[in-house]
Formats: sequence, structure tokens, C-alpha cells
Amino acid sequence: MKSQLMAQEALLFSVIETLEPVQRSGLLERFEHHAEEAKTELLNSMATDELYERLLEHLERYSKSIQHIPK
Repeated sequence: MKSQLMAQEALLFSVIETLEPVQRSGLLERFEHHAEEAKTELLNSMATDELYERLLEHLERYSKSIQHIPK
């Protein structure tokens, strides 16, 4: 499996190296655009996870404080 991945990676680099400069430039621009989108998505996901975790902590504290209120 690992050797197949390495062969595919080598093939990809070979194809990229055979591109004309204009095509290679266009490919680089698209790659950078997709990389920025992926970074943004990852950061948003991490922020959402952090906010969700804090919300759960606050809800847990609220639940505990309500349980201590005499009826």
C-alpha cells in the first residue's frame, strides 16, 4: 500500500514537471486557493470545537448550581 502511494506521488510530480510554465503557474494558483480554503475550514472547525467545549462547561456549571438551589 505504501509503495503504491509513493508511486502515485512520484507520478504526480512527473506530470507537474512536464507542464508548460503557464499551466504550472495556473496549477500553483489553484493549489494555493484550495490550500487557503482548507486552512480557513480547519480554523473554523477548531474554533467551533473550542466554543462548543466552553458551552458544555458552562452548561455543566449551570446544572450543578441549579441542583444546589433548595426547593
